[in-house]
Amino acid sequence: MTFSSRWITAVLLGIAAALDVSAQSGGQYGERYSTLFESLRPGLFTVEVVHRASNNKNAQGSAFQVSGAGVLATNYHVVSEYVLDPERFSLRYRDAQGETGPLEVLEVDVLHDLALVRVADELPEGASRPFELAESEPRMGETILALGNPYDIGISLVPGTYNGLLENQYRKNIHFTGALNPGMSGGPAVNTDGEVIGINVAGAGNSVSFLVPAAELRALLERTRDEPSSLEEMRSRVVERIIDHQADMIDDLMAGDWSLEAFGPMMIPREIRPWLSCSGSGSETDSQTPWRESHSNCTLNDRIYLSRSLDTGPLELIFGWYESDELNGFQFARVFEQNTFMPFNRSGDDDVTEFECREGWVAFDNLAPVNFKASYCMRAYLDYPGLYDVLYVARALMPDSEGLHVHYTLAGVGHDKALEFQRHLLGALSWK
Repeated sequence: MTFSSRWITAVLLGIAAALDVSAQSGGQYGERYSTLFESLRPGLFTVEVVHRASNNKNAQGSAFQVSGAGVLATNYHVVSEYVLDPERFSLRYRDAQGETGPLEVLEVDVLHDLALVRVADELPEGASRPFELAESEPRMGETILALGNPYDIGISLVPGTYNGLLENQYRKNIHFTGALNPGMSGGPAVNTDGEVIGINVAGAGNSVSFLVPAAELRALLERTRDEPSSLEEMRSRVVERIIDHQADMIDDLMAGDWSLEAFGPMMIPREIRPWLSCSGSGSETDSQTPWRESHSNCTLNDRIYLSRSLDTGPLELIFGWYESDELNGFQFARVFEQNTFMPFNRSGDDDVTEFECREGWVAFDNLAPVNFKASYCMRAYLDYPGLYDVLYVARALMPDSEGLHVHYTLAGVGHDKALEFQRHLLGALSWK
């Protein structure tokens, strides 16, 4: 395994910063953070999703004030249940003094998991402290501070380090070395001047966490109207933005490096873009599996949250090569055609339709004279008309008990863009 000098430098700086913070936490830094925390605390809030029938809290996250008009920023996933089902749920805030009141949603950005909400009543006196957004990114290894309400135990400050933007994502989040726990989602991460550099969005354990860059919040603020749209209009814009985003992502992928490398008898692409992560796997013949198989699996595991049971956005591209010296052609065909493929995104029965598939034999000029048995399958999103998941697989049986398959899945795309990607992918392949 190799590591870039940038990665090593970031880790060393992060370790040094963490040791420095630990050593001096009781001295000047501890005092400085305490003073900063007290100055920021009036602008920090907890957002509660309330079940209307019981008037009990169903979920909670964090938020922070971004304007004197009582506008708060949080994550979309914090308020999504209300956006999707306002008849069952409502929103309320709780400020640093324990005061509560209703909230309304102004706008959402599901691509970056952001939402703007507004205090429906006037904020209590002394509870207003809008945060400022940083104009520039921190340096690698610089100390940043995440704020939020972990496990609803109270507003907390978590020091950590800035490790830059993630290179293996199409939508770039910030890598934060610090512990983000449930309930901190939607809270701010600030530099030591108290300026917001990111919004807490997820933790992966072992102090590996992720922030949405403040630039995405700035863009959302700039395009948000003073008065909220209807929730139906918001959902309609969600579909438009996802389709446009996925189309741009596919265009960027098709414009990438499609240099081909050998894979069995075929020439295939590998890491077409830096944000497409590829890995290989395989197995050898044994008593349980009298065939050999190899796989090249390239994925973009960059998910767009829509609800607790539904996400969209990821991409998967798999090539498989199988061969056997022990099975005859008929036996091998039975084994080879038992391979199944599943969608790459998470969904529930009430989120999407069943897949509808078209199957048939196809021939590609660049892969002649071999014929492929192809399946093209689509399913629609029930609450987001115009969004589709596409699953495609083309299988070819060759002489001497050898087989190949080409498979991709796309999530949250328009039909025309999916077909464009398919033509580009299949047209790029060749035999050795």
